[in-house]
Amino acid sequence: MLVTCSHCQASLDITPEHYGQIVSCPVCHGKLQIAEKDDAAVSYTNKPKRDGWAEKDHANADVLKSFAIGLGATVIFMICMVPFKETRVGSVFLDRGWVNYAEAFLFFWGLAILWLKLLLNKHQEKAALLHLFPANLGEEVNSQTVGGFIDNIYKLPINLRDSIIVNRIRKALELFESRNSNNEVSTFLGTQSDIDANRSSGSYSLVKVFLWAIPILGFIGTVMGLSDAVGSLAMGDNTDPEALKGTINNLTGGLGVAFDTTLLGLILSILMSFPLAAVQKKEDETLTFVDTFCTEKLLPKLNDSKGSGDEVIMKHADSLPELVGSLSRAHATFLDNLNASTKQLKETSEALHKSISSNQEYVEKSIAKAVGNLADTSSKIFLRTDNELDESFKKIATGIDLMNDSLAKLGGKKIPTEKKGFFG
Repeated sequence: MLVTCSHCQASLDITPEHYGQIVSCPVCHGKLQIAEKDDAAVSYTNKPKRDGWAEKDHANADVLKSFAIGLGATVIFMICMVPFKETRVGSVFLDRGWVNYAEAFLFFWGLAILWLKLLLNKHQEKAALLHLFPANLGEEVNSQTVGGFIDNIYKLPINLRDSIIVNRIRKALELFESRNSNNEVSTFLGTQSDIDANRSSGSYSLVKVFLWAIPILGFIGTVMGLSDAVGSLAMGDNTDPEALKGTINNLTGGLGVAFDTTLLGLILSILMSFPLAAVQKKEDETLTFVDTFCTEKLLPKLNDSKGSGDEVIMKHADSLPELVGSLSRAHATFLDNLNASTKQLKETSEALHKSISSNQEYVEKSIAKAVGNLADTSSKIFLRTDNELDESFKKIATGIDLMNDSLAKLGGKKIPTEKKGFFG
């Protein structure tokens, strides 16, 4: 549910477990009163709204709880070793300084973490025994029956339904209800499997640090013991037998601390390796079972009514002969129509050819007639023009003769009157 902070106006997504409570805004740290869930709220889809439940961390053990258990186990163990203080084993734990105490504490802390993880894994094994797909709800999960399977999961006991297998199947069914797609559900299951595997692997990080730190503490104790031994030898009085004896005792005591701390660190790290490997193997087997269940039990039940092409062909195999016959009849009808259209097109082409031929003869005659008329008209125009030019030249020649006579009388030169045609 989305609410707006009344102090800073930030939009907050409130989870169901906070309904009806006073929470602190993560932005301005102001106090907000969250309203109760409105069961009568209108849904904008035809899908029922499901809020799921608060999921716990099924991989990581409670660090504080394991710390307290480890500390308590260390104290109890050290108290139990007091009666054996004079023995070799008791002296190793009680007389070798703080390094051995630290090694023992890390050892028991790591065992506490593994024990808590083993209890978590036992819870997952119990949840795996739940009957998640009752036969009375149907043999397959489709768009009509998926709601019933989801409701059945919500009716499971709360202490068992909050588990890896139930949470994964619930989310897968809700995704199928929303998307109705087998492929999307398969992709989701693969992704969720990787997430759970990575979370399980990361939950052993602290134990692996302890497994590395315990031998390192042993080496630190070795260095400290050797340093004390060498220091006591250098500061001793070699002339006094009692002082020399004390120096030798200090030397052997320092060497004992040096070797015992390393010995204890190596032994404890070996002892922790076996339960670590056993618990990790057990958890891997549980995750493998969950993956196998989802692959072999859940996915085959999903039916999104989106069969492949091969399935559709096999489903309609009986109707294939009828389909082939229909195609043959349609093909024959097409050929008949094509032949009729071809014949009609041929007749139209022949009629068009005849029409073009007759029109061509008419056009040729018309052009020939027009050319003849043009030639006659042009000849008449040229002859008339030539006669008019001759008359004009005659008039000019007469005028020139008159001028020559006048010039002759005056004693001048004559104007030449040689006649030339219009065209040369």
